[in-house]
Amino acid sequence: MNSPDNNRTEQMEIDASAKWPVLFIFAHALAWLIVGGALELAAAIQLHTPTFLATCEWFTHGRLAPAASNALVYGWGFNAAFAFGLWLMARLSATTLRHGGWLFVAAKFWNVGVFLGVAGILAGYSTSFELLEMPRFVTFLLLAAYALIGVWGVTTFSIRNTENVFASQWYLFGAAFWFPWLYAIAQIMLFRAPVRGVMQPVVNAWYVHGLYGLWFVPVALAAAYYLLPKILGKPISNYYLAPLAFWWLAITTAFAGGSRLIGAPVPVWIPTLGTVANFMLVVPVVLIGLNLFGTLAGRYASLKGSVSLRFVFISLLAFVLASALNFAFSLRDVAEVVQFTLLSSLRDWLIFYACFSTAMFGAAYFMLPRLTGLEWRSPALVKIHLGATVLGTGLLTLGLAWGGWTQGHLLADPAVGFTDLSKAMTFWFTVRTGGLALLLLGHVAFLVNFIWIAWPFDSRHTAPAQINPPPALEVLKA
Repeated sequence: MNSPDNNRTEQMEIDASAKWPVLFIFAHALAWLIVGGALELAAAIQLHTPTFLATCEWFTHGRLAPAASNALVYGWGFNAAFAFGLWLMARLSATTLRHGGWLFVAAKFWNVGVFLGVAGILAGYSTSFELLEMPRFVTFLLLAAYALIGVWGVTTFSIRNTENVFASQWYLFGAAFWFPWLYAIAQIMLFRAPVRGVMQPVVNAWYVHGLYGLWFVPVALAAAYYLLPKILGKPISNYYLAPLAFWWLAITTAFAGGSRLIGAPVPVWIPTLGTVANFMLVVPVVLIGLNLFGTLAGRYASLKGSVSLRFVFISLLAFVLASALNFAFSLRDVAEVVQFTLLSSLRDWLIFYACFSTAMFGAAYFMLPRLTGLEWRSPALVKIHLGATVLGTGLLTLGLAWGGWTQGHLLADPAVGFTDLSKAMTFWFTVRTGGLALLLLGHVAFLVNFIWIAWPFDSRHTAPAQINPPPALEVLKA
């Protein structure tokens, strides 16, 4: 058995091999987080102040809102997942990241593609399909860059120096293979060899649901399955249930997209199949809860001593809440009220930001000191980031839920005119703006702290990282 000193030396070698590719990719992720957050905030302001940026056609709401979504999803979301996934795969495979220089090229191609896509949306060349609004000419560039990045993950796993395959690796591999399948099929069926009529919204709904459920959720769960035992020094509770949860989640999510089309003019079996698949997701959600909340049981006091653990805890709460909304929105009576309201967007926002993004924040606070060998420069900025995330997330969740429910009932009342509805929703749109402003404040604080730890201008003011190894864990095979 390797001694703790030997294990730490091996981990330091792995971190050194991954340092610059991961920092490079994560820097792009944070840049897109700021840009996307600013665009999203501007789009939110326009809902209660229509004259804001109204004189510039590039920043009309119809362009600004999809540009913000694409910048956040493909800019921040994918870059953060790439950075974390590559580092974690190397760590769990107990091998260094080979030929990392090519990752710089692949990451640059990806970000050039996202930039061209977002600029194309703002210039008026977007499509009409949600999260597929980027002009068609960036499709091949994104797929090629994704394939290049994916090669490193597969290669790292193939030369691993351990026989164990852990739950985090299952979710990373699943996400890595599911996205190109979803994206390629959606591009072919909507643009290259387009299907006709009602099949177009069906394909779009399947892609959007799959993107959130088979890319962002698995990456967030990979972070939770790794960080909880690593920080707590406690094996995953009921680990034997993890394989069943993984496969059940993957299979049922692939069929659940039709639930987004309840009441739409599509064949009735499509939303019915989606509804059945959604309710079947109760099983993996319960199993994952037994794994992760069972691991936290009796250790909640540890939340005070670890900012990574607090972000992961927020991510787990959001996963449960998003799952509950997913079940509720599959009920036709509920769907009739919440469709086309603020509440209908809450589920996706909870998955993308409150679940995935907070998991990536927690992973960054754990990962970056190990990559750089330095402590976070400003504890105050860490507190600002955490506080802004908690307050902003809480404000947005309550605002979107309450405002959306109110909006749904007003839309269903024929006596309420459009002008009266707009006036009634002004307060809730303002609440949404306030929540997004808080989140953007936290992002700026995180970016400043990241710059200080990644490229310290004066290392004398940055303390070396104190990495305390957790208690030895029992090795559990998948």
